[in-house]
Amino acid sequence: MIHPDKFYRPDELPDERTRQRLWRGIEKQTKQARSFLSFISDARSFAYGIAATVLLYLSTIGAITIVRDSIQNAQPAVVRVDQAYQSAIKAFEQIMPRLVAAPREQQEQGGELLARKDQILMIDKAIEELRQETRNNDLSPIKRTRLRQLYSMKLQILIDMIDNGEIEL
Repeated sequence: MIHPDKFYRPDELPDERTRQRLWRGIEKQTKQARSFLSFISDARSFAYGIAATVLLYLSTIGAITIVRDSIQNAQPAVVRVDQAYQSAIKAFEQIMPRLVAAPREQQEQGGELLARKDQILMIDKAIEELRQETRNNDLSPIKRTRLRQLYSMKLQILIDMIDNGEIEL
């Protein structure tokens, strides 16, 4: 270990007060001011990076939306009509209560409600079969027309059930 007495004469060594002053000055110069972004070495670069990230994120969302919309608009009109029927039926069924009524209510309404339920189930089955056949983008007008007819029949049955009071919204 180095001893100051070996290298310095006693009059060259700083006294206690001078040493404290020197160390305070050193500490002031080495201490960094604590700020909100003190853990970041370059706050401006950090802010630019965050801004670039937000812009990139928004641009990506915009690009995805444009591509999705262009793909949907590129579909033939008959496919869009079928999708509109499907979404209308789904929305209609979501706001309607379940068609399965309590046993007491079924007895009061008789077999008419059961017949309507059977009709809806048969139409659903026919729609599903036709959709399975046209999954490979078969755009034959006969199949598409039949599919639209089935959709409109199902919607008409549901509307008739509401009009007749068989089901309530």
